[in-house]
Amino acid sequence: MKATGQYLCVHGHFYQPPREDPFTGQIPHEPGAGHFDNFNEKITHECYLPNAMAGVFEQISFDLGPTLASWLEARHPDVYQRIIEGDRRHRERYGVGNALAQAYNHTILPLASPRDKRTQIRWGLTDFAQRFGRRAEGMWLAETAIDLESLDLLAEAGVRYTVLAPWQAAGPVDPTEPYLTRLPSGREIIVFFYNGPLSGAVSFDHEATSNADTFASSSLPRQINQAKRERHEPQLITIATDGELYGHHKSFRDHFLAHLLGESARANGFETVSLARYLTIRQPTQVIELNTPSAWSCTHGVARWSAGCSCTEGDSSWKPALRHALDGLARRMNEIFEREAAGNLRDPWAARDDYLALRNGWMSHDTFWSRHGARWRWLRNRALEARMLRLLEAQYFGQCMYTSCGFFFADLDGIEPANDIAYARKAISGVWQGAGIDLQAQFVSDLEHARSARTGATGADLYRRLPSRPADELPPLGDTTDEPAA
Repeated sequence: MKATGQYLCVHGHFYQPPREDPFTGQIPHEPGAGHFDNFNEKITHECYLPNAMAGVFEQISFDLGPTLASWLEARHPDVYQRIIEGDRRHRERYGVGNALAQAYNHTILPLASPRDKRTQIRWGLTDFAQRFGRRAEGMWLAETAIDLESLDLLAEAGVRYTVLAPWQAAGPVDPTEPYLTRLPSGREIIVFFYNGPLSGAVSFDHEATSNADTFASSSLPRQINQAKRERHEPQLITIATDGELYGHHKSFRDHFLAHLLGESARANGFETVSLARYLTIRQPTQVIELNTPSAWSCTHGVARWSAGCSCTEGDSSWKPALRHALDGLARRMNEIFEREAAGNLRDPWAARDDYLALRNGWMSHDTFWSRHGARWRWLRNRALEARMLRLLEAQYFGQCMYTSCGFFFADLDGIEPANDIAYARKAISGVWQGAGIDLQAQFVSDLEHARSARTGATGADLYRRLPSRPADELPPLGDTTDEPAA
């Protein structure tokens, strides 16, 4: 094929929320998954496995969510290894990898505290480096949700680029170009804008992806910048979607993707590349300002995950009530953590940032405590060490409870909000076991104010539906409903 300077990048955001019961580590049976035990299994067989077998992961740009990666590693190590190998083979061939890191818990970073943003980014980078054996150059942010502080923290951590929707630019944008964004600290980050019409068509128009040859010969050329083509300038068309689209959300679209990458794109004058590889071809030359806060699936900034908005149908008044309950719990947990850690940890928040590596066995206990334990008291006081570990574990689950899926959909009474509440309960358990302080009663009282318009269930009802636990794991739960007005 004659070189045309026309490049195509397909980016897949591969992610599943944590579905495990945080106390048992097991995923409960999910009846909606058909003849599979749960949706992780269903999606693996419909999407991850066929795409991995077809060699797709060495041809696309992709991010693999840490919660999904850990589940695949444990339950489907063959699929997991093929995905990891995709990045390695791309690196061997082109000198750069094609995988991006992901902020760890799929948290909406603009709604997080500066400290939590930093932890999410550092955990995501730590997880990536452990799995892929290299530092991440790019990072995918949940829902592409941004504010300038989050981007600045990415750049501070050494991340070079991210991916955004074109409507997240503050002015007109040419999505065939990468851009620079200058940040308040003086740092910079590269932004790729995906092609909105094509990404939308691939995601929502069934006919658009029915034939890869037609797509490559008709849909792709319509998005070419003709002026740049006449000047013989390279240009990039980026299609970004949820990775699960290819085989799970849309049957047989794994075949569409494999054929598009393997034959159709090249036959129609497009060379397939990853984002990192395109930066070896063309560096950004223009600077752009961004709309902040903003996201790819909300036209109201990030209201979908906070105040609620019309991006989901129906009454979303439960969303600010649930967030208020989680924020209140986090605030009380953090106060206890700092107080209990005083004199025991040199810097409690630096210890939290390293805790993921300790928890997953990537850092030894000796290394962790020599780095973070004040006055190296741990060899003489195992009870103190155990107490600090319980409080750090509570902090871990305090991050899990902000998984964005809990706020994405239209109603409170669903599996995603219930999962976030379950992770909050596990955090409460860690504080109870580590400090002997009951945070459950206030949290459940706060949850009473979040109510499903569909079923009338409150967040407190969702909490009480969770499986019972032994008395040493949680304080007793009495009647926490509001007293009637006199």
